Amino acid sequence: MHDPVTPLPARRGPAPTKHLDILWAAAQLFSRRGVAGSTTREIAAAANTTERTLFKHFGSKEGLVHAVIAEAVVAHIAPTSLEALRRAIEASADDLEGWHAELLKARSASLEENVEFTRLLLVELLRDEQLREQFAKEWLAAVWEPLLALFRKLQREGRLRRDIGAEALVRMFLSLNVGHLVARHILAPDAQWDGAKDLAAVASFFARGAAPG
Repeated sequence: MHDPVTPLPARRGPAPTKHLDILWAAAQLFSRRGVAGSTTREIAAAANTTERTLFKHFGSKEGLVHAVIAEAVVAHIAPTSLEALRRAIEASADDLEGWHAELLKARSASLEENVEFTRLLLVELLRDEQLREQFAKEWLAAVWEPLLALFRKLQREGRLRRDIGAEALVRMFLSLNVGHLVARHILAPDAQWDGAKDLAAVASFFARGAAPG
């Protein structure tokens, strides 16, 4: 049964429903067990079909992995998330710390909704150089460039320290945020996180460190 929160994209061609059933089953197993820990037989069984049908649609297990990333993760989760992040950056208000806390809150909620797909994407980004290069181009345009433009603007207005370059401040900002979100949702979700209080503390920490003077 498909999760209504993260529907898979439609596909044209013969037996699209079976294609999506296999794709969904593979995405769920890959995200929970990893690619190496999931067999094509288990995936076919979870999709209520046979290995023969799986190979007819995807050719091989490697072909299935690429399809899951391209059709279910990158095509569905990543662009939506990156576009939302780009809009959030461009909509920054005068209150940098408050904006930062709200940005983290939205990113945390999005990650929690799609944590299994996010875990799978992170693993495949480390494993697949071609995927990493493709994703990096989208990420640079949606995240790095808007953040850099924002921080340069804030420096010109005297609202961020100028003794550290805008590029370095962006790197610090991203490292702090990504480190917190990955630790909270991927590496140690069962630790005693304090929700909005932790997010506000991250925003306050950066605001104090990046403040002018």
